[in-house]
Amino acid sequence: MNRDDHEAPASVPAEPHAPHAGEDVYPKPAYAWYMVALLLVVYTFSFIDRQILSLLGPAIKADFGISDTRFGLLTGYAFALFYTGFGLFCARIADSRSRRGLIAVGLTLWSLMTAASGFARGYWQLFAFRIGVGVGEATLAPAAGSLIADSFRKERLATALSVYAMAVPMGAALAFIIGGAVIEFADRLPDIALPGRPPLSDWQKSFLIVGLPGLILTVLVMMLKEPSRKGTSGSARAVPLGEVVTFMKGRWKAYTGICMGVAATAALGYGTVNFLTFFFLRVHDVPPAEMAATFGVIALVSGPIGLLLGGWAADQWLAKGRKDAHIRALMLAPIGYFLPFIVTTLSDNLTLVWAGLAVTNMFINLPTGVAYAGLQLITPNQMRGQAVALFVLTTNLFGYGLGPLLVGYFTDSVFQDPKAINYSLLLLSLITTPFALGLLLWSRKAYAKAFAEEEARLNSSSA
Repeated sequence: MNRDDHEAPASVPAEPHAPHAGEDVYPKPAYAWYMVALLLVVYTFSFIDRQILSLLGPAIKADFGISDTRFGLLTGYAFALFYTGFGLFCARIADSRSRRGLIAVGLTLWSLMTAASGFARGYWQLFAFRIGVGVGEATLAPAAGSLIADSFRKERLATALSVYAMAVPMGAALAFIIGGAVIEFADRLPDIALPGRPPLSDWQKSFLIVGLPGLILTVLVMMLKEPSRKGTSGSARAVPLGEVVTFMKGRWKAYTGICMGVAATAALGYGTVNFLTFFFLRVHDVPPAEMAATFGVIALVSGPIGLLLGGWAADQWLAKGRKDAHIRALMLAPIGYFLPFIVTTLSDNLTLVWAGLAVTNMFINLPTGVAYAGLQLITPNQMRGQAVALFVLTTNLFGYGLGPLLVGYFTDSVFQDPKAINYSLLLLSLITTPFALGLLLWSRKAYAKAFAEEEARLNSSSA
């Protein structure tokens, strides 16, 4: 018999009172979608600020004289460790206090830290500024996910969160498109120098150009109206951490499957995109500016298609009564990207490489919105920010952090040849793909059980 059949249902705090009048009133659809659009723009800026580093990689490596492994550490764990660590703290705030204010503070911080990266004089200074970007961006995911979840009914939630998650591929695409243009623009700017310091290089000026505009968005964020919290368990105060841990232990298999399954896909995605400039330059002699323009356009189209495909598939399966709808949709990702990625890494035909990368990018971007929605639907309101923080922690520690580091390590220490970076990427895919698919299959029944339990709880509390 499956272990899920022996697990006791996860408990949540009892409802001490009936919902207040208007508690379950959702914002008007037009305003709800305006909120999604604004948060989409903010998320896009956050991704540009974190991803611009990978495009500037060759110039930074040349200036600082660092290895692929150290660059992988800079693009990965310098951001991911503090992004995830502070994400847990920010999730506690998002579950009980102003989500709008939390995002505004974080947006200000990460924009300033990105701009400050332009003044880095060495590897460790730049490392410190990337930590600051991670701390600032830690505010966004739990707060934004919670705002959107309280603005849409469950039948439309996966689609709404998938639209919001389009910022991931859009940000990555715009980081390359804008980054290439910014580098050319920075080259035409007059020298910028502080007293007693040499003029800023083009990559340093690029950080200044992309960092400061984010401050303008802070005003618009502060003007948002927060929706009422839906599906709360008990009072509106924060649920004690011990209760959150106890609840999640009761559904550990469902949470583990989503978080670690998507993290494996994220490791391949982030490992690839952070070394994409090096891959095309070393293996196919494509210069960074040309690569940035081409991949930027490809990602701008293929990424959003993947996200919308994931949200649509989950909504369709859910409409048919499949309580494991979101796990099924997540499984489409590793199934879809595996063979195209092999073509991308091994083909000598540049047209096939770009085509394989387009399909790979579509499926690698599929899980984000579906995972957010899937977590929201098995978690009470006052724990949702912390559930998202758990997801962010695993996808960033094992995805954003470990993926680039492994690519750099494989190139430096396994293959010991910078031009073998395509084999490093291939090796990473051979490790992460079966791991992702296996975890999702393993957790499918547990997720369906958790979904049914949370649905029953909400129905009983509204009766």
